[in-house]
Amino acid sequence: MEQHFSGSDTGSLFSLFENCAPVSSRTPIHVHAYDDETFYMLEGEMTAVVNGKRVILRAGDSILLPRNVPHQLLNESSEPARYLLLCTPSGFEGFLASGGLLLSPGSEPQPTSGEDIERMRAAAPRFGITLLREWPEVSAEVGTGPE
Repeated sequence: MEQHFSGSDTGSLFSLFENCAPVSSRTPIHVHAYDDETFYMLEGEMTAVVNGKRVILRAGDSILLPRNVPHQLLNESSEPARYLLLCTPSGFEGFLASGGLLLSPGSEPQPTSGEDIERMRAAAPRFGITLLREWPEVSAEVGTGPE
């Protein structure tokens, strides 16, 4: 992810990132204890699964992923997707840096390696992120954006 603003820029109020999600990419199912995430779609289409409910996000859509709520993001479309990620309060940049996922401006994201995944798993607890193995049961309900 490319960082636009860090906690040091915003008095720890928020961090802002831009990301390009390749086709067939997905985050692990996870929960944040310390921060809320807000996604704003710039291009393409992503599926957000929030507490088991699937929501399709397209350019111009946004969604709030509150702390302590399990969620996952997937690019199930045939095109890359680009979005902004606002984390409140700041701190998520520490996780990205520890996991080797913080990109310098203008650099292209690379496929996630096994080493990247291990670094993320090791860093997650320090930043209040719990990785879950599976959903209790995912609803088949699909929305077209926030309600």
